[in-house]
Amino acid sequence: MLRVALILILCLLVSGCKGQRAQEAGPPIPLRLAWANLHDCSLVQLAAAKGFFKDAGLAVQVQPCGYGKAALQAVLDGKADLATVAETPLMFAVLGGQKLSVIGSIYTSNKKNGIVARRKSGISAPGDLKNKRIAFTQGTTSHIFLSSFLTANHLAMDEVRLVDLPPEQMQEALLSGRVDAVSTWDPTGKIIAERMGADGVVLNDPHIYTETFVIAGHASFVNGNQEAMRRMLRALLRAEEFALRHPQEAQAIVFADLKLPPALVAELWEEGSCTVALDHALLLALEEETRWAAKHRLARNVRMPNFLEVIDPRPLLSVKPEAVDPQVLRP
Repeated sequence: MLRVALILILCLLVSGCKGQRAQEAGPPIPLRLAWANLHDCSLVQLAAAKGFFKDAGLAVQVQPCGYGKAALQAVLDGKADLATVAETPLMFAVLGGQKLSVIGSIYTSNKKNGIVARRKSGISAPGDLKNKRIAFTQGTTSHIFLSSFLTANHLAMDEVRLVDLPPEQMQEALLSGRVDAVSTWDPTGKIIAERMGADGVVLNDPHIYTETFVIAGHASFVNGNQEAMRRMLRALLRAEEFALRHPQEAQAIVFADLKLPPALVAELWEEGSCTVALDHALLLALEEETRWAAKHRLARNVRMPNFLEVIDPRPLLSVKPEAVDPQVLRP
């Protein structure tokens, strides 16, 4: 009887795999993906370059964006179906009334954000930031990192002169002296620090903030396109496995795509984790950042959302259940 049961289970598994291959061998599902042109999205770059999206039965139209907030805006504007975005812009969008769903995280790092300052402005230590002009990008990870860094060093946001700038203007603003420091993410921060030379001071703290990049879209789209979501995650999981088995080739693909020096990509590679998952830490971060937004009056009528409703674990549960933390499952 045990032998018969095992044979039946094997037959069902083979039948299921054949059915899946037949389904994925049909017409590819079109999908518009806005992605931040950053190493945070290495899995997207690898999946596109190695043909994993195509193999999964997807026709992905990749739309590069400068950073995650811009990618999410493409979704909100109806120009993309999914976006790669850090948790901070996602949180602000949810507080703004947007109904969004996250199907997985693809990158985490506690070393990606930092502050680059000018020695000529009299800055050599965190306390020297008081009354200085500091550039940041509102509603992004550079915003919450700056706030967290100041708090950790006994300074308040109103004790510095805030300058809201898009990331692409940070370097010129600091080099020209229009600002005294910039709060930004890598590789922008590392590139600016190198350009500053001896006049540059890098201030960071790996203990105050961890960035998480996720795949998100309108809740209605995610709910109505579960097969496409599963295929997306299968492709990204293949990219994750490829990066683990062939790190040198994976890095070569990333630095060629982003046009970054190989040594810089290798350094960035070691400072984060490209893993597809749904972790309880994401929920905690969204809740903590909501309290931060309320405290600093960065959003109107802030009420703590139920962020469990923002996470849709179904696609990842179906393709890699062990990657889903039970604490993100709705009761």
